[in-house]
Amino acid sequence: MSIPPDQSRVRNLLLRTMSPGDFALLAPHLTIVDLPAKKPLSEPNVDIATNWFFETAIASVVAMSPDGHQSESGFIGRCGFVDIATLLGSTAATIQCYIQVAGTGFSIPTLVLQQAIAASPTLNQLLLRYVQAFIVQVAHTALSNAAHSVEERLARWLLMCFDRIDGDEVALTHEFLSLMLNVRRSGVTEALASLSGAGLIATRRGFVTLRDLGGLRDLASDSYGAPEEAYEKLIGATLSRPAKVAGRPAADL
Repeated sequence: MSIPPDQSRVRNLLLRTMSPGDFALLAPHLTIVDLPAKKPLSEPNVDIATNWFFETAIASVVAMSPDGHQSESGFIGRCGFVDIATLLGSTAATIQCYIQVAGTGFSIPTLVLQQAIAASPTLNQLLLRYVQAFIVQVAHTALSNAAHSVEERLARWLLMCFDRIDGDEVALTHEFLSLMLNVRRSGVTEALASLSGAGLIATRRGFVTLRDLGGLRDLASDSYGAPEEAYEKLIGATLSRPAKVAGRPAADL
């Protein structure tokens, strides 16, 4: 049997924020696992056997039409867990979710999580507040897709991504970004070039490096911030990075 994790050392904000008693209900059943890119976590109409609390991995919740059109509707990293359907009383997922940025996380059997939620009103309330925060994020994603330019949406998406990792570099492909932003790959290429030319990011094949956090937030404008503020109020944990210039000088690449 694996050694239960130390609550003070976990990166997942929900696990860190919950009471020691609630964490103790989950800790013996949390198993640290590697989560490679594109690993499916939930599929529509498939029973949910395992839930996941992310440490360094990032997952996308993706809506798909009967004709195969896809668009990201939700974004989950160390701020949350998969699958919220478990908390809402469903035995099967209703939407697709898979790993977008490889990393680590904790797995826990769904039955164990359900039993802990039933045993602890405070754990149930915390996770329900996360569901509310996630709904706010989904709503603002729909708003951003309708109201903001590709460059603004890319800035927002990158800010959300860097909020959920420790470093200043993330592995991303044009294919993923095209799906996340709901634009063609040529649009992704142009948007990345625009942000890179402004000194906000640096790019190399398969990777994006953060250069200017403040500048990226200026570009994102009101497409970024409201879900992050909602998360802090609801969960009591800060999601956004401190406002500072991040990364190394471009000359270091």
